[in-house]
Amino acid sequence: MYVSAWHICFHSNVFSKQMKVRRSFSIVILPFEDIEEIKKSQHAFINPSITIILRVGAGGQGVPPLASTDGRAKYMFASFWNRNHAHKTLERAVKNFQAMEEAEKEEKEQAALRAHSSSNKGSHIASELMASTQDDTTLQDIDRTFQPFIKDDVVVPIITKEVFPCTAEQFFNKLLNDDSMFTHQYRAERKDTDIKLEQWHIADEYSGLLREISFRSLCNNPMCPPDTAMTEWQHSVFTANKSVLVFETVQQAHDVPFGSYFEVHSRWVLETTSESSCTIDIKVGAHFKKWCLMQSKIKTGLLSEYKKDIELMLKVARDYLESSKQVGSIDRNNDETQKNNNSK
Repeated sequence: MYVSAWHICFHSNVFSKQMKVRRSFSIVILPFEDIEEIKKSQHAFINPSITIILRVGAGGQGVPPLASTDGRAKYMFASFWNRNHAHKTLERAVKNFQAMEEAEKEEKEQAALRAHSSSNKGSHIASELMASTQDDTTLQDIDRTFQPFIKDDVVVPIITKEVFPCTAEQFFNKLLNDDSMFTHQYRAERKDTDIKLEQWHIADEYSGLLREISFRSLCNNPMCPPDTAMTEWQHSVFTANKSVLVFETVQQAHDVPFGSYFEVHSRWVLETTSESSCTIDIKVGAHFKKWCLMQSKIKTGLLSEYKKDIELMLKVARDYLESSKQVGSIDRNNDETQKNNNSK
């Protein structure tokens, strides 16, 4: 007997003489989603066995089930080395599958919620929308009151208390606002293509603002295609005094192996420390909607790749702010020169 995340499988060369002559071996495949009950039983009155009962209308693959009067397919397995241990193992596997199904259902609801929020787009300026959603919001309110945007239990710190040369409010206004070219410059630096950037809009389910970005990203893994389509949902919310900005992202890869099994979640917390600086804390992690064999390797590779991306993003952000200051200085000098010429 073999137990996977989705099935109970059985293979035997001596299931019956008739079957052995005809096929040389026999198999049984029972999907967990069809299993209604697993109970202890007796085979020939002396041999401890386990009977697996499927829901009405379901039937396993392979050897035909036992005859049943209630319409439910039944399979009896005997000759266990330790029947009680095997029974507990099978029951635990069923519970794990049910938990996985519940998690998948929750993920689908979350994805539908994000899609619904992304469809409620407005035409207001992002800074005005952000101002209208603040009220007396605190960082604790963001964490406890509103619908969580990411899974906090999967993210781990990769950058802590890094000093950045602008306030939290300036970070949003200069780098994340709808009229900023920072995102395009950063994506161009990564050699991403087909960039589509939607405008920020109010997201009632999460508080703050939400927007969606889609693009194609290069793949460096030999197991992956040359590039892949990506979708990223971004969420931003300030505390009431705008001294703290929470910036969260959920990223989904569409064309890589096991891409539909996981999402990349990240949370940035920017806290203003002076009139011209803030500290940045960044956490990131992989949230798996389904279990897969490559899970550990994906997590390790993801953290390594994302840390490089964050370093590049912060570098491009610093350069973008510096160039904005230089442009602003040139504009002010031109304005002063024009005023002086007009006075003469």
